[in-house]
Amino acid sequence: MAISILTTPGAPKSIREERPSSVSTQPKDLPAYKRIIYKLLFLFGLTEFARFCNRTKTMILCYHGVTKRLGPDPEDRSAISVNRVLFLAQLVYIRRRYRVISLREYLVKRENDQRLPPYSVILTFDDGPRNFLTVVAPILEDLGLPATVFLVTERVDSRGQSNMGRSWAPVDDQVSLSWSEAGTLQFAPGIEFGSHTCSHPELPQLNSSEIELELRDSLRAIRNNLHQSGPVGLAYPYGCYSEAADRKARSAGYSCALTTDAGSNSTTTDLFRLRRAVVRRYDTIEIFAARVSGLIGWLRIARDFFLQTFSSFRLRRLRSGVRSRDETTGHGFIR
Repeated sequence: MAISILTTPGAPKSIREERPSSVSTQPKDLPAYKRIIYKLLFLFGLTEFARFCNRTKTMILCYHGVTKRLGPDPEDRSAISVNRVLFLAQLVYIRRRYRVISLREYLVKRENDQRLPPYSVILTFDDGPRNFLTVVAPILEDLGLPATVFLVTERVDSRGQSNMGRSWAPVDDQVSLSWSEAGTLQFAPGIEFGSHTCSHPELPQLNSSEIELELRDSLRAIRNNLHQSGPVGLAYPYGCYSEAADRKARSAGYSCALTTDAGSNSTTTDLFRLRRAVVRRYDTIEIFAARVSGLIGWLRIARDFFLQTFSSFRLRRLRSGVRSRDETTGHGFIR
């Protein structure tokens, strides 16, 4: 199997020399016609057009786990565990085509009203699985890229100060980092930590006091165990948020909060409603390029607008039908 993007001069020697032969970079989860559509969008320049149009905005990518498994993880029903080979190709692509900045740099520039670099991208990793230590961190170090990891602190608590070493094993895809392992990563250049709450609930489903407990206790655990005195960001579990969650995040002392809403971020985007693009295990380079350029965000926004408009139109037609039948038959039953 050839992975041409990994053999380009943009990749460090340690990465260029890899020749994985048993892992496909063409995941089979996505229907073939969709992969063809994204390839055509790429070839005809629409992906590059979206990249150019969004050059003054900042795209935040949301990863979860990165695995060395040869096939899909049967536990990964949301298709969010990316294979290491594909992950390498994606990072080499954005390293050549974008400027990767840290979440902290983004916040500092926003706070000081400074212009952000064109084609800015931020890397974030939710859940804090152990494979961040054994798979992701060495790649980020090789490529010189910063990233923010959002920890589910009760999962980290369950592992305490244990340390299972730096070699990947399948269990790394299922268990969290420990506090000891996260502490080790703190010394890696460009690695920051944020909160993904205590237990990873859907915050809008909780009452006000429960939301406050999830946010405050998680922030306290990160500050106490990692001695992190600087700004700490929050990633809403499942990307779900509410007005109550927004207020509690601000009052708890978080510096920002990240959603999974479609789109990129401008200098006026609400810091507690920052948008992110979730990377999936079937993201070939063409799909990934469409995602990081903002093209997929445009398509999602257009789809949601169309569905909302169609739903409203259909509802008006139904109501109109009820009134019409009321006038002609004396009842509102629509067959």
